[in-house]
Amino acid sequence: MPEQIDLIREHYNAVPQKEWDRLQKNHPYEKYITTHMMDRYLKPGSAILDIGGGPGHYAIHCAKQGHHVSLLDLSEENVRFAKKKARQYKVQITAVQGNALDLSLFPDESFDAVFLMGPLYHLLQEESRMQAIREAVRVLKGDGLLFSSFILMFGGVIYGLRELQEAILWPNEQELFDIAARGQSASFKAFTYAYMTTVREAKALLAAFPELKTETVFGQESILPPYRLALSQCPKKIRLAWYDYALRFCEREEYLTHTEHLMIVSRKKNGGSKA
Repeated sequence: MPEQIDLIREHYNAVPQKEWDRLQKNHPYEKYITTHMMDRYLKPGSAILDIGGGPGHYAIHCAKQGHHVSLLDLSEENVRFAKKKARQYKVQITAVQGNALDLSLFPDESFDAVFLMGPLYHLLQEESRMQAIREAVRVLKGDGLLFSSFILMFGGVIYGLRELQEAILWPNEQELFDIAARGQSASFKAFTYAYMTTVREAKALLAAFPELKTETVFGQESILPPYRLALSQCPKKIRLAWYDYALRFCEREEYLTHTEHLMIVSRKKNGGSKA
């Protein structure tokens, strides 16, 4: 399937508020767990490039922590929205429109950390995903950290069980359910054009870069996605207690398929060879 850059840009240009609300209201545990893990690894005052940073959730969080954040996103409307939210939260970020496949705006080894949290599940071709990682590694300093996100193919099964149970009977969905059952990845049109993968293949993609060393692999929602609707009805105190409990499971290999978004944290070796 060819890349659908223009259609993906149009999708996000149309719905910056919806993407903001996804983490703010509908899936707050994803942001809760992800930011806890980021805060564990980021050094104080880091220079961060947030590639595919969307409406700015993670950029604003990191700016609040005292980091120096540059956000780059394919969607012009996401960039405008992120700037507006940064002003609202009284933090400084730099936000520009751009493409993860070409980071020529930024010099080699200019960031302590790079977030690649969107492009890898919208780039449909493996070579494009490799190019996005190559560019991220290029602008990352030696000993810097790369945070790479993926949507898991089994996440679609979790979504169906939780929110769209009748989809199991829809003929046009059977191929995707079969792909998930076979433990394979696929590129297709979902909420927009997307690439969904397996834990095994996500690890293999990062392992293709010998200059990167894996620090950890974790589920960005940990064990919580099947219970989103039940949790949304709980008092905040109970929800937060479950979020904290889920942090204890998010890195455990046997629970990674409970999540919808997977993150791999990699460290760039000093003086490592290029893939």
